[in-house]
Amino acid sequence: MKLLKIYDNKKVTQLDHDIAVTEQRFVFDKPINLVLKENIMSFSGDDFTIKDTEGVSYFKCKGKAMNIRDKKTIYDLYGTPILNIRNTILFLKDRMKVYADKDDKKTLATVTPVTSINSRKYTISFYNIATEKEETLDMKCDFFSHSCGIFYGKEKEGSPMICKIVKKIDAVSFLTNKDNYYVEVAPGIDAALMVAIAICFDELKNDDSRKKKY
Repeated sequence: MKLLKIYDNKKVTQLDHDIAVTEQRFVFDKPINLVLKENIMSFSGDDFTIKDTEGVSYFKCKGKAMNIRDKKTIYDLYGTPILNIRNTILFLKDRMKVYADKDDKKTLATVTPVTSINSRKYTISFYNIATEKEETLDMKCDFFSHSCGIFYGKEKEGSPMICKIVKKIDAVSFLTNKDNYYVEVAPGIDAALMVAIAICFDELKNDDSRKKKY
């Protein structure tokens, strides 16, 4: 019997080169484990800070944003916009785009499903500042969409996993029905981009759930 694949216990791996998509200052020389709570994901109207598991702040999410179908914006700790995420589901099926700053003039990355049938496999295309090349990542989600791995290449070919996103269920989240996500990023990988991809993962998962109801 084939076991269901999950990514909770898989280790992230450092590459032999950096992946920098936003700015080099968001590429850290050590692994970091960021926590994204559902109130951050929903952008209910307040300002939120994205911290690691030790309580160190890394990014801010400004409030007064509409839902993901309009835009979500991530800022640095000084209030400077880094990127924004927009859902183009209405125009290009299930595709999400990450743009620089607060507008849509410069595309940083595009998250696209591999097929319209399988909503657990995605390709992330971007321009890597570090290598000055167009590159792609593979994002694979488990059957229940509780975790996903982001790979530099094809997972089936043994490519390294550079980030994992895991939905954690504890007593608080169980009682409140609010999701918490842990985003573990390998050294040398753009953490701001990985946060954006985690938000994309949450929205794509929720959109897939909405489709199954109809």
